[in-house]
Amino acid sequence: MTLPVKLSPIEHGFLRDLSASGSGWRAELREDLEARGLPHRRVEEWKWSDLKTALSRVESGQVPLTVSASREPDERRAPGDDDVMAGVMPRLAAALGGDASLYRLERQDDVLSLDIEANAGTGHTLIVVDVAPGISARLDERYAVTDASLANIAILVRLGSGARLERTIEQAGSDDGVLVVTSRIELGTEAGFKQTTLGFGARLARLETHVIHPGEGAKVSLAGSYLLSGKRHLDQTTLVHHTGPNGETRELFKGAAGDRARGVFQGKIAVDRAAQKTDAEMQHRGMLLSDGAEIDAKPELEIYADDVVCAHGNALGAIDDDALFYMRQRGMSETEARALLTESFLAEPLDAITDEVRRDDLLAKLRTALEALT
Repeated sequence: MTLPVKLSPIEHGFLRDLSASGSGWRAELREDLEARGLPHRRVEEWKWSDLKTALSRVESGQVPLTVSASREPDERRAPGDDDVMAGVMPRLAAALGGDASLYRLERQDDVLSLDIEANAGTGHTLIVVDVAPGISARLDERYAVTDASLANIAILVRLGSGARLERTIEQAGSDDGVLVVTSRIELGTEAGFKQTTLGFGARLARLETHVIHPGEGAKVSLAGSYLLSGKRHLDQTTLVHHTGPNGETRELFKGAAGDRARGVFQGKIAVDRAAQKTDAEMQHRGMLLSDGAEIDAKPELEIYADDVVCAHGNALGAIDDDALFYMRQRGMSETEARALLTESFLAEPLDAITDEVRRDDLLAKLRTALEALT
């Protein structure tokens, strides 16, 4: 016998906002929410990020997100079945976010910037980005949440054959807001996708990326840095699903947590039997800056093909005492030496950003956060 789930006020609010007459995926969403509620620590994929508890301080009323884009969307439309991702949170974003915003990147070296902020209450949105075949483009995103707010955002990115997209994500720090960004990346053959994130955490922040990798010469690079202080929490979860042969994936994530902050990295590379000749590598490195900080990591490989080169690794430690001693012998204070060593450690993933202005801007924000932490 399965006991009914006790729903929180915010879950009851979502159910009220969902149309009782909805059908298809909307009806399934309502049934799932009634039966299971929002993700919590007893859900394996969320065991280190208890969303239900984090939302206890968030006001239940819906407040539209503030979306500032470098240009108007090419189309606004009701979400179709092809726009909706699996999972409660992205489906809520599609169901409660109103019309989806569709951007078409069809010019060479096109740049789209999205700046999304949440006010007190809950806000949802679905954004679709289509990159035309053979086009190279850039997508720059910034997310910020205020106290007592939830920003729930679903991003669907579709790359045509031979397209290239470089995506950067900046997650601004917040002590009491909640942010969930769920992305699905669909690649065409010979496409290239590069994503780099810089995150500073929130009461709970989760940046979740799913990549559908066709193989066939397509290449994926996922990189990220995070620096957490106070009681902030940041969860970076990735799933790259190789479905065809001759594909490449590289992942590198580095993070540091101080005070009583918590960092989470969950990475999974799944290789189907048809995805022979896959070349994939995933690495996570974490640094604890205080005794009260915590970093949880779970890198995984799930391989059904037999002709692949795949590897993954994880390491967790503290600042190297010998390096710290060496720098202090050259006149630096302990605070300066620690900040410089931490910056050097965290900067490597950001080196993947090809646009110099964007890279320098994120490095400057990392440096500012380090100065405040130390």
